[in-house]
Amino acid sequence: MLVKLAASARYLFGFNFLINGINWWWKILPYPTIHDPPNIHTPHFVQAMIDTGFLFDSIKVVEVITGVALLRNLYVPLALVVGFPVTVAAWAVDVGLLGTSVRAQVLGWSVLLMNAFLMLVYIESYIPMLRRHASPSSIWDSR
Repeated sequence: MLVKLAASARYLFGFNFLINGINWWWKILPYPTIHDPPNIHTPHFVQAMIDTGFLFDSIKVVEVITGVALLRNLYVPLALVVGFPVTVAAWAVDVGLLGTSVRAQVLGWSVLLMNAFLMLVYIESYIPMLRRHASPSSIWDSR
């Protein structure tokens, strides 16, 4: 049952990231795109990221790559870690800056919870990184 739930969450989360990433270049959703003029309803923080000219592009590239990896079941633990800062930023904007919108609350919390749930499901992949004291791999000793 957990395997099916994890696969469903992975597909849903990957699809969400892929569509949101692609939307930056090709309008699919009613969110700001690279081609839209500044909107007075866009939070200042988000507009500042857009105005940099590269920050939002970088975020959207991460979303697309993470979405494809999750949908194709490739490097899933790595994709979840790479996508986590984007998830936290999206959650912060949705919950903190757009907090009066029920849609933003639902989307913000659902994305954060899906990412956290999937990272918990793949915890075995992260355990080697969680050592308090680590040493270099013995593979380097033979050189």
